[in-house]
Amino acid sequence: MDKNEADLLKETIASLERKLKERTAQLKQQSRVLAIETALEKVSARTVSMRKSDELSETSAILFQQLKALHIDAIRTGVGIFDDDNDAIELWITTVSNSDGVMRILDYYSLHVHPVFENIIPAREQKKPYVLTVLKGDEVKQYYQTMSTYLSQGQDQVYNPEEYFYSFFFQHGTLYVITDKPLTEEECGIMIQFAQVFGMIYLRFLDLQIAEARAREAYQQVALNRVRAEIASMRTADDLNHITPLIWKELVNLGVPFIRCGVFIVSETERLVKAYLSTPQGESLAVLKLPFEETEIIRKLVEKWREQKVYREHWDRAQFQEWVESMLAQGQIQEVRRYQASDLPLDSLSLQFAPFAQGMLYVGSSEPMEGEHIDITKALAESFSVAYARYADFMQLEEAKNKVEEAFKELKATQAQLVQSEKMASLGELTAGIAHEIQNPLNFVNNFSELNAELIEELNLELDKGNIAEVKALAKDIKENEKKISHHGKRADAIVKGMLQHSRAGSGQKEPTDLNALCDEYLRLSYHGLRAKDKTFNATLNHDFDATLEKVDIVPQDIGRVVLNLLTNAFYAVNEKKKQKPEQFEPTVSISTKKIGNKVEIRIEDNGNGMPESVKEKIFQPFFTTKPTGQGTGLGLSMSYDIVTKGHGGTLKVGSEVGKGSNFIIELPLS
Repeated sequence: MDKNEADLLKETIASLERKLKERTAQLKQQSRVLAIETALEKVSARTVSMRKSDELSETSAILFQQLKALHIDAIRTGVGIFDDDNDAIELWITTVSNSDGVMRILDYYSLHVHPVFENIIPAREQKKPYVLTVLKGDEVKQYYQTMSTYLSQGQDQVYNPEEYFYSFFFQHGTLYVITDKPLTEEECGIMIQFAQVFGMIYLRFLDLQIAEARAREAYQQVALNRVRAEIASMRTADDLNHITPLIWKELVNLGVPFIRCGVFIVSETERLVKAYLSTPQGESLAVLKLPFEETEIIRKLVEKWREQKVYREHWDRAQFQEWVESMLAQGQIQEVRRYQASDLPLDSLSLQFAPFAQGMLYVGSSEPMEGEHIDITKALAESFSVAYARYADFMQLEEAKNKVEEAFKELKATQAQLVQSEKMASLGELTAGIAHEIQNPLNFVNNFSELNAELIEELNLELDKGNIAEVKALAKDIKENEKKISHHGKRADAIVKGMLQHSRAGSGQKEPTDLNALCDEYLRLSYHGLRAKDKTFNATLNHDFDATLEKVDIVPQDIGRVVLNLLTNAFYAVNEKKKQKPEQFEPTVSISTKKIGNKVEIRIEDNGNGMPESVKEKIFQPFFTTKPTGQGTGLGLSMSYDIVTKGHGGTLKVGSEVGKGSNFIIELPLS
């Protein structure tokens, strides 16, 4: 091979080597671009697939893993979310080596805490894609000393001679990277792209947060509506027993993490807190009665309740055990295991009390409850307040109902006593009249008995003489006398039976009754009753009974009581007028019966002083009387009205004219 050929071969080989290097560089660049695009696509795909806001940490971890895969070495990486109104930032931190997807929120603090953050302000105002702050020597140490509150840097930390603090901006914050050497232009470009991708992630996170908040709010509203619907359906005090477990169920459904619960009712009058404790499933743990001044926690609870503020306490195992032992010693609980809901005391118990008008809704959890969970508890406490108010109303109604029923029973008993007293009072009015009426038939019985005794002696004498005709005549006389004795004996018996019927409670059974005989009997009884008390009293008695009137179905003792009451009032009225006009006035009382169509009328009239309209309007009201105190109960006409109208379906009317007299008309249906 000559020299020219050798030179040509060398040039060819050199050219091929150059082309190979160029191609290799192109392939490397293409591979790098592809890797970057792949990394960005993975992060974007994960962002699109986010369904819950709590997936932000996992998505962020993928982003930082892709940074590591692209060989962008960093001491620390993280995210800062800006609060532009206050020149502040919320710092989230992770590391490239963090493979479990955990992102830790450090704190919220001012951008003016250090130049590394303060330099962000002008860079954002100038709309730069990123800002770099370089710290050297003591500046690095001073930075970590300033941030020692937030970062886990130890006192013996070895500091890099130089550190580079990059902040790559997106709409709501910054993606920051801390390195010990400058990033290349290409790496800065990659970080700018990743910052924009994280901006998409954060927007997705905010959208999901809003959607979740709305969903939670809607679900909470549905839960509250369920409770309110149950409250609205309350019809008795016992229904509260269904409302309380429903509230605990809704707390579970709403994701409130609790292990114990209860209702604490505060009574200012008793200075007592009544606590009803249960499990989240509604199983009773205990019912406690806790005086205001007995324990420190109850004093604080009552104070917060008066202020209508949430009250919180936290107990460790020893404090919980001390409380249990004190409740056992006071006899508030009997079984420790049941109260604890386990064999062992709780290691940790956070007590949260949400106020309502009548007390506190208690929720006990292993860890302190915050924010949304407290708000949910407060909302349910307000609903429970409505339920408890309805419960209290029902209890008052039940108590009032019981009092009314008891009063009604007492009233009925008193009424029965008054009715019986009225009966006995009217019977007392009749006593002399009854005695007079009984005396007449008894006189007949005695006289005819004595006469028969004499006739029997004569009969025996005539028998001895053998005068059979005379014996038969005497026997006939004796027989006639016996009939008269029997007649007057039955008359006395009827009077006694009538007296007994008048005084005792009737059976309420209607029976065919001769109204004419009933009216005639009570006319004479009432008249003689008044004459027995006042021998000077005389009156003209008129009666006009319808002879065509057949027996009427009535309760005889009840209608007899009405007739007697009206006649007694009539005799009283004419007697009072006679006392006022002893010479000019002739007392007259009339009673009549008359069949009018399918009704029978009993009319009782007197020519006494009569009644003004003001008295007539009240005449049938219970306890109303115009008689002097001690001479009338005021029940006679009221009872008479009820007997006629309610007991017999009839009417009782009064007519009166002052100075001329009064009349009472009873109308009774014949069928």
